[in-house]
Amino acid sequence: MNLPSLRLAAAVLAGACLVTAPAPAAELPEATKKMLAKLKMDATVLQGLDEELKMPPEWIAGAKKEGKVTYFGTFGLSEWPQFIEPFKARYPFINVDHQRNSRIARVDKPLIAYKEGRVIADIIAAIAGQMKAYKEADALMDLRVLPNFARVDQDLRGKSGLWVGEKVKYWCMAYNTKFIKKADLPRTWDDILTTKAFHNGNIGVSDRPHNWILPLWTSKGADYTRNYITRFFREVKPQLRKEGARAIVTLTIAGEFHAAIPATDYRVAEYKEKGAPISWHCPEPTPVTTSELVIVKGTKVPNAARVFMNWYLSREGQIAQYYASGGAPVHRGLQDIGFSAFPEAIKGKRVAVRSPESLDDEFTLALRAWRAAWKDAGGQVEEASVAKKVATKLSKVLKGGRELAFGVGGAEHKVKISGSRTQIVVKGKPVRRNSLKQGMACDITYAGDGSEAKIVACK
Repeated sequence: MNLPSLRLAAAVLAGACLVTAPAPAAELPEATKKMLAKLKMDATVLQGLDEELKMPPEWIAGAKKEGKVTYFGTFGLSEWPQFIEPFKARYPFINVDHQRNSRIARVDKPLIAYKEGRVIADIIAAIAGQMKAYKEADALMDLRVLPNFARVDQDLRGKSGLWVGEKVKYWCMAYNTKFIKKADLPRTWDDILTTKAFHNGNIGVSDRPHNWILPLWTSKGADYTRNYITRFFREVKPQLRKEGARAIVTLTIAGEFHAAIPATDYRVAEYKEKGAPISWHCPEPTPVTTSELVIVKGTKVPNAARVFMNWYLSREGQIAQYYASGGAPVHRGLQDIGFSAFPEAIKGKRVAVRSPESLDDEFTLALRAWRAAWKDAGGQVEEASVAKKVATKLSKVLKGGRELAFGVGGAEHKVKISGSRTQIVVKGKPVRRNSLKQGMACDITYAGDGSEAKIVACK
């Protein structure tokens, strides 16, 4: 990834005496060696790690006394043990308790607790649309004290120092190699408007403007993007699809349309490796979203939290998260060296970054423009205002809670359950969707059969 305006921030903790943390980088943990071997990477990729693991001695001393850090994150149950292994080898005196919860439990609940004078999570990942609320509550620690904060590209960290990216995703287009030649691939997003091979239903588009339209909006401005949205629907005339990221890729493979927007590189790679006629391409600028990390102000373990966060932003921490979860690194030194399933599709290209701040007022404006054009083109929008609430019992819990079936007026309805957007509560407590069980009595708020549920509240 080639992010613009790369500049090393001013040195932090000016004049402070730095000390190398235990277990120097030269003595790589066995877990790190294993990761590099499986990724087929030479240890030189970690060049400079010794310097990156230097921290103020009081942090290390304080962390040894504090011991435990509570981290509300998004790592999968199988991903977390792989990711944390090198850290445990270097800092055995810090126990990082990772808790993966629903968005409400991960983001909303800690904010409510903070306003009540309690800190229930020391570090939180992916607070996204609640960034403004956290700022207004003065709930975030300034991360510019972290030496490795400056090693993250300036577009992937908050100007105020209140957040820093942990990984990035690229949202471009999947295309069927039987129908689209490389020579016809659009160099820019504007080229789609004039390339007839993509017109009249040959592109399938999901109702996911936050992944690609919002980055364009924040990068190229409101006027440009409003005009682009209008022309995209009126001139390109894409197929309007209700499917999500995985399904829209499989439909491209099946020939339902020639290309799909938006699509991630790792999702396309899953099918390409199996021999499917699919590939991935990025028009310029490349839409990028970042999952952000924050430290809650007032944490009782500030030193342990800083040690963990600084390691996470180091080359070793970033490679560990890539190894475990597949997220592209935010560390400048690890960009453009293959941390993408299709590195040639992004190398040397300008990017358009969706920052947490843009999910506030800017997203409202961008979404309004997108929704108007989507509706005019015949697309259906699940508005909160048309959602209804029914009291029912779950007759089926499918796909680990990703889909529910229940009775309504003698008919069976089904709803999709999002791990991030659907509010899921059981006996008054936020839970994950895999906690839902057949036979539960629930109040379900949804727009209609086949829609995504807004709220599932069960007894």
